[in-house]
Amino acid sequence: MSTADVVRAASRHKQTTAELTNAAYIRAAGAWKKVNPGSIVSSWQILSTSIIAALMVAQTRTIESADASLDLAFNEQNIDPLDARIRKEAIVGTMPATGATLDAALAGVAYHALDHIGRGYSTNEAMQTGLVELSKLVQYGVADAGRASSQIRIGSTRQKVGYVRMASLGCCARCSVLAGRYYAWNTGFLRHPHCRCVHIPAQESMADTFATDPYEAFDALTAAEQDRIYTKAGAEAIRNGADMNQVVNSRRGMTTSGRFTAEGVGKRGYYKITSEAGRRGYSRLSVDEILRRSGSDKERFVSLLTEYGYFV
Repeated sequence: MSTADVVRAASRHKQTTAELTNAAYIRAAGAWKKVNPGSIVSSWQILSTSIIAALMVAQTRTIESADASLDLAFNEQNIDPLDARIRKEAIVGTMPATGATLDAALAGVAYHALDHIGRGYSTNEAMQTGLVELSKLVQYGVADAGRASSQIRIGSTRQKVGYVRMASLGCCARCSVLAGRYYAWNTGFLRHPHCRCVHIPAQESMADTFATDPYEAFDALTAAEQDRIYTKAGAEAIRNGADMNQVVNSRRGMTTSGRFTAEGVGKRGYYKITSEAGRRGYSRLSVDEILRRSGSDKERFVSLLTEYGYFV
């Protein structure tokens, strides 16, 4: 057994979760499309019964898959877990992140559709928003079951164990900069709809063994994929040596116009402390705005990235 085996096991669990989620969504979407627009709540109440059962099966299998992956990781690192196993019933049938029951969460999809109609949406538009909500609900319900059980088991070990976040090649920009980092067992697992990242349990001394290099993942993508995931301006900045974390995180604080960002501008923020423009009190230009101002002048592009704190 080796570290590579642990990573492969985590990858298998990730793929299993994706397949279970997709199968559950196909079934849920098929049922939603049969809802009677004239009696959305009552017809969905009947149709959703079989969806609840399907989701519970998917949650159970996801937890079992997570257990298998964790067992291998524990054995590889000589981590001693508690003998007791998690009672799946404590997680299955719920939305693990909120504690809501699946039937209540699914019922909410129908009520929210009615609310949209009441606010002026057409019936077709309301049903489409319901389908989008259902997609997120299914993804969170299945994937979070595995994550919740993993976090409980990681936190129940006799040694001090945390986790390393494992992402997929081609994951979103935010996940790419979080991947490979070590987190304490009780640190919340940041995720977005359709996020496929998973935990790999690790003692802090072993965390580097499972660390991934986000720049290697970036370089493995085609230029078109880089532009799609990191935006054209962001990808171009990274290709020219800008710090990936600064580029990606800057999008969190972007103004509506897209010209500026509030990321790192606080008194102790990286931009405010380390960059020339920040020390002068200038508003921080976004990467998109820097690219717009630079045009085709690559030297000016790099110069502005440096001035506004995108190089570390």
